[in-house]
Amino acid sequence: MFASFAFSEPPLLLQGIWQGKDRLVRFSSDSNAESEPISVVLRLFYGWYSDRAAESPAFSQLLARERNDASAKNAEDVSVSFRTIFENEQKDAGIYELSIFYPVSSSKTKIKMESTVVPIAVVDGKIYLDFLLNAPAQNADFVRVDGENSNSHDGFWRAASNADGITISPPRISGEVRSFFVSGNDVYSLRYWKSEMEYADAQATFSDGNRVFEVAKFLKIGEEVYQCTTGRSTKIRNIEKSTSLPSSAFDSQSAICVLGEPYLVRVDGKSSEQDLLASVSENNVRRHPVPKPVFPPFPIDFHWKEISELEKYNPATYSRRNIDLGK
Repeated sequence: MFASFAFSEPPLLLQGIWQGKDRLVRFSSDSNAESEPISVVLRLFYGWYSDRAAESPAFSQLLARERNDASAKNAEDVSVSFRTIFENEQKDAGIYELSIFYPVSSSKTKIKMESTVVPIAVVDGKIYLDFLLNAPAQNADFVRVDGENSNSHDGFWRAASNADGITISPPRISGEVRSFFVSGNDVYSLRYWKSEMEYADAQATFSDGNRVFEVAKFLKIGEEVYQCTTGRSTKIRNIEKSTSLPSSAFDSQSAICVLGEPYLVRVDGKSSEQDLLASVSENNVRRHPVPKPVFPPFPIDFHWKEISELEKYNPATYSRRNIDLGK
């Protein structure tokens, strides 16, 4: 397993305000407790309204929350603690686990909290939810390859993520994950699924012709254990082979491989509570322009002569006409 370290405050790479398509997330840098409140602003109505969905009670002292049909009466009481799984030598990228605590029930004297672990990767000032960790970067004996390699990314890229977001309610956890083994121009996709077995430092193998590869049989991601073979078997079956990894990018050490688009991007130069509240206020003063009608209105042409003729003998308007005529 990889070394990990627990922190009561966010790692340096996480501190600040992060922006995504549908939310803002702030990690403070002044926590002294085992866990700290996390600030989450949801961008509702296609981004036209910012809802302060989860925040510290101290925020209300700086600026009162708006009350409307789009927001709850009170902000969610969500807190988080941090664990560093891996940081590269340059300290410009890392993998972290967020233990996010959600209230599940409450009484007059105590609120019961339930935690969910959300693994994230930070690379180039961006947070990713889908990523891989190069196992040989930590332990050269973890993977054995029979044959010659010519690819700088050779080795076992183990899945290290399984949650779908940093949310104000428990996120969804994947039932299966994909790891990859790279050998030269060959890329093998390995499926791991949730396991009821206990984690063990065991290996499994698969072959391609005369070549035999060895990888981890079990993966521990957050609080979940995944396996790639059934029961006590160590033989991996149904391997998918390709010539490249999925759409991906690497950190400067080629130890972390991130897949797909970033989930959040750091907001440069902004990290305080006032910066977050100012961003919310600035966004909420915007007004969406009135949409154009689906069917353009036709010009109105009143035919008053015809209208007068039609109403001439209408009893309901007879008295009105006499008054207008001075009778």
